[in-house]
Amino acid sequence: MASVKVCVRLRPLNRREKASTSNHIPVVTTNTSQSSVTIVKGLGAKSVQHNYSVDQVFGSFSEQEEVFTNAVLPVVTQVLQGYESTVFAYGQTGTGKTYTMEGDVTSEQHMGVIPRSCLEIFSKLAKQDKYVASKVSCSYLEIYNEEIVDLLGNGGKKKQKKGRICIHVTG
Repeated sequence: MASVKVCVRLRPLNRREKASTSNHIPVVTTNTSQSSVTIVKGLGAKSVQHNYSVDQVFGSFSEQEEVFTNAVLPVVTQVLQGYESTVFAYGQTGTGKTYTMEGDVTSEQHMGVIPRSCLEIFSKLAKQDKYVASKVSCSYLEIYNEEIVDLLGNGGKKKQKKGRICIHVTG
């Protein structure tokens, strides 16, 4: 039913970047109407642009609600129809993955896609008479430096079980 969809969210400049006295030249720009991202490497005549078309683009002023409604809610709907699904964030450190995924659960405006998904799933299950019993399971994993960490495990992050990612190529 579903296929892999690629959505890109560009975060705004952070306080440190805004306070910097150097002139920031944007190296990544988005075109939301054409669902494209442009990356510029180098300066002046030596600059090279790379354009990428994706399924959906969220600019630096996009809100958490917008990202959830347009990128994740369709996945949640498919989950409630019985399909297994995955939503993951990929990118360098400091690019806004944690904010997009978790956000601030105490703020409706800043709540990320994970708490919004949970609220949506349990809200829909509570309204359905046809569900006599429901079992909901999920995983929340972090992969960093080829180590996988179960973020829903007991204890603090450093105490949680870690596994190694191994790739075996034959041929």
